[in-house]
Amino acid sequence: MAVKVYLGSSSAAPTEMTYEEADAFSVTSGGFLLIQRQHTGEQTDLAVFAPNAWLHAELVRELQSPAR
Repeated sequence: MAVKVYLGSSSAAPTEMTYEEADAFSVTSGGFLLIQRQHTGEQTDLAVFAPNAWLHAELVRELQSPAR
């Protein structure tokens, strides 16, 4: 799994960043986006984005190749 974050303001063309080691994200009550890794036991914060720095975040599942 990975987390993809779309950056930018509503007036600028969004750019994106993908965190391959992340498997979760959360948004604080203040609007900060926390990118996290939780699958190895302890939760680890990988990145933090200010409320005005990000537009959208989503979990991205790895594509599995079909069995042959």
